[in-house]
Amino acid sequence: MIAAAALLLAAGCSGDPAPPRRVPVAVAPSAADTPLTPRSAAVGFRTWALNDDLARASGDTLLAQSWADDSQQAVAVAEFRERKADGRPVPRHVYGEPVLWVPRLAGYPQWFVASVKRQDKPVLMAFIRKNPKERFRLSVVVTPGKGMKVPKVPVDKDGYAQAVAPDAETGLLTSPGTVASLQAAVADEGPRSFSARVVKEGPYTTGLFTAHQKAAKAAAKHGLTVTSTFTVPVQPLFALRTSDGSALVLYPLTRDTATVHTDAADPEPVPVPEAYAHLVPHGLEASRLHVFSSLQFAAVVPAHAQGKERPKAVVIASGGGVTRIKSA
Repeated sequence: MIAAAALLLAAGCSGDPAPPRRVPVAVAPSAADTPLTPRSAAVGFRTWALNDDLARASGDTLLAQSWADDSQQAVAVAEFRERKADGRPVPRHVYGEPVLWVPRLAGYPQWFVASVKRQDKPVLMAFIRKNPKERFRLSVVVTPGKGMKVPKVPVDKDGYAQAVAPDAETGLLTSPGTVASLQAAVADEGPRSFSARVVKEGPYTTGLFTAHQKAAKAAAKHGLTVTSTFTVPVQPLFALRTSDGSALVLYPLTRDTATVHTDAADPEPVPVPEAYAHLVPHGLEASRLHVFSSLQFAAVVPAHAQGKERPKAVVIASGGGVTRIKSA
């Protein structure tokens, strides 16, 4: 059963009595050991969407965080902090009717992917439920890039899609579990990377490398050295078989952009980018500044093809952003 939304009253604890404050309480599904079906996934999506809207309407960071999982928790918190720092309300989202790709899974974790329009723009969203006591939470949400097409994911007569194991290689160019590391290598090393042989150039691969090179060159004019490193976090990925035998894979990446003075003797702290000032711990003055990003992507791993022209994996969608700043 789904509990109804409730309102709690909170009062001030000192000085004149403060007016009651309305605090939304999460609408939570039952903790019963419910099997994963297209119907349970639909309930999971609707329940999440309701609570996400409650969190955004009230500016409740903790509520938003409680309905996110994995790197999406940090992404949600950073978004709410930015809006609060600017004095702007957190934007609310309007979702269309989702197309749900629900794999047949035994046991936990349970997961499914939603293809849906948000503010009339397509997004791909991966939801996960890690044990019977938890609910479906958002793990990955990405927006397809300009000109990128999301492949068709077929379902059987019962409405189920086919999951692809992370280590599955049969019939594919590479296994879904290697896509993140291949993308990270190209983003770090550029078109000369060995991984560029199997990952197509584009805005989320060689484009990230080129953008960093330009930023580093500009920083060097101000006496700063900037490095960028992409890593693969230990988090779930979500892979589904497409109609042509390829695999659609949703997954996270982490990026650490480090900045130091080229002259190590320079006593001035490294300047913090103004756009990320809301993430800076109070009183931080760094001789080495790390800007961490929790990024999310979707890629298509092509079915293995014979012939001279071997297709490459294509990263088609992205999401996430800067989530943390620290000094070393």
